[in-house]
Amino acid sequence: MKYELRPARQDDYTYCYRLTKRNMYEFFCRHWGGWVPHEFRRGFVIENISMVIIADRRAGYINVIKEPLPVYIVNLQLSPIWQNQGIGTKLLKRLLALYSSDCIELTTFEDNPAKRLYERMGFVVVEKNGMTVKMGKNPSKAIQTSSSTFQIIRPNVSKQLSIVMCSSQNCT
Repeated sequence: MKYELRPARQDDYTYCYRLTKRNMYEFFCRHWGGWVPHEFRRGFVIENISMVIIADRRAGYINVIKEPLPVYIVNLQLSPIWQNQGIGTKLLKRLLALYSSDCIELTTFEDNPAKRLYERMGFVVVEKNGMTVKMGKNPSKAIQTSSSTFQIIRPNVSKQLSIVMCSSQNCT
């Protein structure tokens, strides 16, 4: 599937909010006690966000913090109609190629189906707190002697928005 990326604009906020809530609500209820709207607003830094465009329509977005290192994937969301079509894989491959000399981290849930994608792409669990996991990928071209390379699992992952590509239902 062919897609384009464009910089996010302020008018993309509502789309991104609704998409993230739609995809993540069940996980947030199950593992963190519910959806917290102000946490999404706090993480929505327009300079870090690219919109995924397919057939001239928004299909999702990716939110990546590039500085300070390590690179951190805050969020990757795809609309349910575009999931499981290889788009997430292509986006991650593009990101990994762009930052091939840097460590990259993301946070997800242990029971998130997207976790298998991250593992296929070379990410490993570096921190775990209950069902929340931080995953990392070492640089592919850098000499791996830096203290930021990943070697062990540490306890206590902070509650940050996670990167997902799954559909969800309302939690009760």
